[in-house]
Amino acid sequence: NLSNNRQEMMCFSSMECSDFVFEYQQGDTVCCKDNTVCSDIVEIEGGGTFCLSRGLRGKISAGFGSILTLELLDLSSNNFAGNIPPEIGRLSRLKVLNLADNVLTGSIPPALGELADAIVLLKGNDQIKGKNGSKIAPLSVCSNVPGFDFGNDPTWCPPERNALKKIHEEARGQEWTNATGWVVEFNDHCSWHGVECNQENNVIRLTLENGGLSGRISNAIANLTSLETLHLRDNDLKGSIPDGIGKLLNL
Repeated sequence: NLSNNRQEMMCFSSMECSDFVFEYQQGDTVCCKDNTVCSDIVEIEGGGTFCLSRGLRGKISAGFGSILTLELLDLSSNNFAGNIPPEIGRLSRLKVLNLADNVLTGSIPPALGELADAIVLLKGNDQIKGKNGSKIAPLSVCSNVPGFDFGNDPTWCPPERNALKKIHEEARGQEWTNATGWVVEFNDHCSWHGVECNQENNVIRLTLENGGLSGRISNAIANLTSLETLHLRDNDLKGSIPDGIGKLLNL
């Protein structure tokens, strides 16, 4: 059995028992019999879905990352603890990942940024934090996963950090002479080279002159609405100046 709860239900497409065994707290494991995966209640269906009833506890197994047919993984409103396994990011077919309302800890794995087509629900896990205790989600999750439930929370996902990432990408940031701190998953964008913020963590200065920038100036620069100073001279940027720069009233 998966836990002391006797009402769990598992819905699998055909799977070899020897290839997949879950281990949970207190030594609980999936029971395997006749080369099938089973629990107290088993339902085999065509399609990739794994359903568990409420009241389960222990750690979320990294083994979920091996069920590549999964389209929905709903473990919400249980008592799962520990870290979110980064292996879940392998599930390219996943449409919904619901881990809300558990007691998960640690930081959000950047690997979840691979779930670009999924709804990712993590709210209700009050002990989840970013690196070094801050409440900031990985940049890749904030920028790549529109269905991330913290995506519109400026504490977890500062919108100007996403804008700066686009500026970096479109100006070929991998070729810059100094890109210290840029697009590092858990870095505060106000600590990136050439970026200065006010007390509200809004970007007020972007100083990247003679920095090896090429490509073009991203339209995302218009999202830096508090910008007062912009230095991009002595680079190899091409194309037109984005119209949005004219809307930056503090510039």
